[in-house]
Amino acid sequence: MDSLLDQVGGAKFVNRTVSEFYEAIGRHLSSYETCDHRKQQSRQAQFLNHALSEQPEPDRSSRASFLARGLNPALFDALLEYLEERLVELGFPWQLSTNLVQTASSLYGGCEQDLSIAC
Repeated sequence: MDSLLDQVGGAKFVNRTVSEFYEAIGRHLSSYETCDHRKQQSRQAQFLNHALSEQPEPDRSSRASFLARGLNPALFDALLEYLEERLVELGFPWQLSTNLVQTASSLYGGCEQDLSIAC
């Protein structure tokens, strides 16, 4: 069975969709915010590609935690909402879209707990 990442078209699709999200919100940002959002865009794309890959790591893996570190939780939630709606808009089954978002959200939630403890 293909990974979630393969089912949606691979890393290219994820990277392009994350880019679209940041282009849409980028029209309303200052230059300082734009710089931070470029970092968020890169980090979020990496995290999603990792979370949806063929062999995603357990919630508390060092790779997942490293990628989650520095993610803005509000932006990540907004991105997941955008991604879920975008997949349905493109004709992907609703269940696949929901499963993808739940998988990414669960991995991030597990990593975020570890990050909270460290603070």
